[in-house]
Amino acid sequence: MSIDDSFLAFGRAITGFNTFVQWNNRPCFRVALGGLGSTNGAYGRAGFADGPQPAVPPFHGFAGVFGTSRDEPGTAGTSVNNIGVYGQTQEVDNRTPVFLAGVYGTGNARPGVVGWSNQGIGVEGVSGMQGPAVPNLPAAGVLGSSADQPGVIGTSNTHSGVHAFSNNVGIIGQTTNDASFAGLFLGNVAVTRNLTVSGTKSAAVPFPDGTQRALYCMESPELWFEDFGAAKLKGGRAVVKLDTDFAKVIKRGDYKVFLAPEGDCRGLYVRRRGASFEVRELMGGKSSIAFSYRIVGRRRDIKGHRRFAKIDMRLPLPAAARPARRKPTPTTAELRAFIACLEKEAEERRPKGARKARRLRASPPRIVPAQPRP
Repeated sequence: MSIDDSFLAFGRAITGFNTFVQWNNRPCFRVALGGLGSTNGAYGRAGFADGPQPAVPPFHGFAGVFGTSRDEPGTAGTSVNNIGVYGQTQEVDNRTPVFLAGVYGTGNARPGVVGWSNQGIGVEGVSGMQGPAVPNLPAAGVLGSSADQPGVIGTSNTHSGVHAFSNNVGIIGQTTNDASFAGLFLGNVAVTRNLTVSGTKSAAVPFPDGTQRALYCMESPELWFEDFGAAKLKGGRAVVKLDTDFAKVIKRGDYKVFLAPEGDCRGLYVRRRGASFEVRELMGGKSSIAFSYRIVGRRRDIKGHRRFAKIDMRLPLPAAARPARRKPTPTTAELRAFIACLEKEAEERRPKGARKARRLRASPPRIVPAQPRP
């Protein structure tokens, strides 16, 4: 529809709004109100004309429709069965230093764009071609999808790029490719509480051939810290002090020491003394040999830990659809009526001569109610 046709329809709406003819329950004109201007096609303002102005920079750009208000929405669109507000853009010159978007929102102290939905998606964004299908996709406040670009990008100079909060699960990352990652962090990662992994925990260690190899963590049903060291016997005895910082994070009355002599002797044993332990040679030996040791101590900051504690790793998935409600068993009267209906339809389809002979031979069927099983 051309601009002239639009304004012709607009004239019909203004001059003949009481006499227009409806077509398919719609007005015969396509545009109820039209405007053409060098700055704004249509301008609307709500609220008090002489009241305080919004404490935000005024909009000096060009817009097809521009609405402003101090205490109410500047522009609002509603619909029962379709889109409330639709925005579209087409890039003309990529060198233009502005944001090009179908819908663009900005705010100083409040969100630039807010969307909500009771059962569907509050805000949906698609870049490029449609992204991959997501299994068991639930309703969402924001959905971003793209085939070849990031689905959602969040940036910030002084705060979180993306902040997720929930009473259940804050963030769920999922991939359908086993060779890919459900989450990737290009920097340090901090976890303030427990970290639970259903698979393995490994470190990617560089190899001389330029590859990275996985070295795995050792697991234990209890919480331990460990330290290593070396010392030397003098006349068959040696006193080793625990590292000062290591002693602060373990239960000093409940640690284990494992010894490995590095020379010929009768054997070694240990006596714990809180912040230190004494190593002696068996059978009163007087050797002066070196030895190495490994200390394993229980974590001091964890309380109430249980061995082999049970944990549930199942994620809360969207509720499955309820099975269709089964219809109740038909009564005897309903069965009689159903059979009678079938017989009537069959009788109407038979030739007239066959109908008379059928009536002479036919007798009404007898319906016996089903008896409950013992």
